[in-house]
Amino acid sequence: MSLFFRLLLLTGLVSAQNYVGTQINNSLPFVPGSEITYFNVISSSGLNLTLTNYMSLNSSGKRFDPTKIQRAVIIIHGLQRDPGTYMANILSALSQVPNRPDVSVDSVAIMAPYFPNGDDKNYGYPWTDGLAPGKGSTTNALVWQGSQWAGGANNQYPSYSVHTSSYDALDQAVKWFDNTAVFPNMHQIVIAGHSLGAQTTNRYAAIGSVLNTKSPVNYWIANPNSWLWFNSSRPLDTSSCPTYDDYREGLSNFTNTYGATLLKGGGSAVLARWNSRNINFARGTQDTGDDSTTCAPETTGSNRNERFFNFIRWFPPSCPNPTSGPCDTVDYVNVGHDAGAMMASPAGQARLFLDNFSGDKSKATDFGCPRLQTGDDPYPNSTCTQPVAHPDQGTYSGLTYQGCYSDSQPHQLPYTAYAGNSAATLDLCASSCVKAGYSIAGAEYGNE
Repeated sequence: MSLFFRLLLLTGLVSAQNYVGTQINNSLPFVPGSEITYFNVISSSGLNLTLTNYMSLNSSGKRFDPTKIQRAVIIIHGLQRDPGTYMANILSALSQVPNRPDVSVDSVAIMAPYFPNGDDKNYGYPWTDGLAPGKGSTTNALVWQGSQWAGGANNQYPSYSVHTSSYDALDQAVKWFDNTAVFPNMHQIVIAGHSLGAQTTNRYAAIGSVLNTKSPVNYWIANPNSWLWFNSSRPLDTSSCPTYDDYREGLSNFTNTYGATLLKGGGSAVLARWNSRNINFARGTQDTGDDSTTCAPETTGSNRNERFFNFIRWFPPSCPNPTSGPCDTVDYVNVGHDAGAMMASPAGQARLFLDNFSGDKSKATDFGCPRLQTGDDPYPNSTCTQPVAHPDQGTYSGLTYQGCYSDSQPHQLPYTAYAGNSAATLDLCASSCVKAGYSIAGAEYGNE
C-alpha cells in the first residue's frame, strides 16, 4: 500500500469517526433535522466501542459538509437520558436565531450523545436474558451504571471492556470536531448541559483533560441541581451529612480512573483546572426547585437558586480579558427549570451559537439587568447601571449583613423576636436579637 493511499485511508476514517461505530439496534425516537449515528470510541486498550448519539443534518436533510461547519455544540441530556428531546430543543433554538442567516444547521454541527444505563435494556441497546451475569449486553455499545456517567465513571458494558469513562467519550468527540483535516473552518466548540447535563458539564470542565484544542472550548452550564465544590468547607452546616464532601459533590472518596492524576494534586489543582476554562453560567431566575437524593447538596443551599449564588460567591467567575485567555459569563434568564426556554433565550442563543462564531473572539456581555449579587458580572454590560438587587446592607447593632438565605421548617434560627410587626426594619431586627443575647439575626416576610 502506498503512503499516499494510506494517508487517504486515514483521513477518511477520521472524517467518518461519527459514522463508523457499530450500528446498535435501539428504539430511540426519530427527531426531525437529525439522525441517529454511532460514534467510534477507542478504549484505552485500543478496542472499538460505540457511543450512540443524535447528529444534526443540514438544511437539505443530508449530512452536513464538514468544510462548511464553523461551530460544534455537544449537548448533554439530563437524568432521563433523552438525547432526542435535547436535540429537538437545541435545533429549535438554532432555528430561532434572529437576523443571522449564516448561523444555521449548514454552519453549526450539533451532537447529542446518549449515555444509557441498565434501565435502557432492549430500548437503547440489545439485551439477552439468561446469559451469565453481566453478559446480557451482546454488542459493543457503551453503557453506564445508574447516573454515574454524569461524574465521568467508567462504563459497565460491554463486559469485556469496562475502562472507558463518559469523559473519555466526550474527549474524543471534542478532538474529532477540533481536527482541522476534517473541519478546516471550525472556530468554536461548546459543551452544553441543563439539569443533570449541566452537572455533567460542570464536573467535566473541572476534571476534564487538557486537550490543547485549536478551537476554543466553552462550557454552558444551565440550572444544575448541585455544583462540584473545590474545598471541604461549605456555606451551611455539614454535621448531619457525613458524605457531604464525597464526589460528585466534593472531592473526597474519588474512585474514578479518569481524573485520578489531577485529583492527586488536591482541590487547588482542580480549582486551577476549572479557572482555566471558559464557563458560561446560565441561571433561570424562576428555578427554585430541588431534586436532591442525598444530603450533600443541602450543605451548599436549600435549592438550585441558593446553591448557584453560593457557588459563584465562593468561587467567583472572572473575565480579565474577553478576547484572550479564560473569560466567564453569567446570564440571567427569566424562566424556570426549562431546558428549551434556556436554549432559545437571547442569552442561550448567544452562548450556544453566536459568541466567536466567525473566530474573531467577539462575545456578548452578561445578560440580565439588574444584577442579583455582588461579583456576578464578570463581563458586565455597560448599559446596565441599576444597582445590585440585593446590595450589601452594612452593619446593624454590630451585626454585618451577609446576604440572602432560604429558611426552612422548623426555622433555622429558633428565636423569634417578633412577628407581624408592620414597622419592622433591619435595625429593629438586629437590635432585638442582640439584646436577647444572639449574634445572628435574620429578617423575613417584611414583618418577622
